[in-house]
Amino acid sequence: MSRLGYTEVENKTPVQHRIMANLTVQASWIDAESGNAVSINGFTENLGENTALVNLEVLPPVGSEVKLRIFDEEKIIIEVPTQVIRVERDPSKPLAALSVLENLKKWKQNALTAAQNWVTRNWQLNYEEEWVN
Repeated sequence: MSRLGYTEVENKTPVQHRIMANLTVQASWIDAESGNAVSINGFTENLGENTALVNLEVLPPVGSEVKLRIFDEEKIIIEVPTQVIRVERDPSKPLAALSVLENLKKWKQNALTAAQNWVTRNWQLNYEEEWVN
């Protein structure tokens, strides 16, 4: 019996790390019903090794492909194709979970580095004096 419990732990999916950062984004996609191009600005809630959770006023449909641009101080950090894997239609905080489809190595180098830099800047600006003795 103890072996079964151990096996369950072995087969679990490893936890992916996420960086909580608020970077500016632009999401673009083609509306399936009208055929019109939609482009919405928003910001990230967090960035993962191959995902992004973004806050957008208008949410794309689940399964649609979205071109995601991430900015840091109006400079494009990366532009990648993504797919919508989940949406949260909370009126106060509409969110879309996006899975990066290509350029994962570049995503990890550029996007995750920019997110980590944002966290460092935010900590230094808002909390550094509180932690210094």
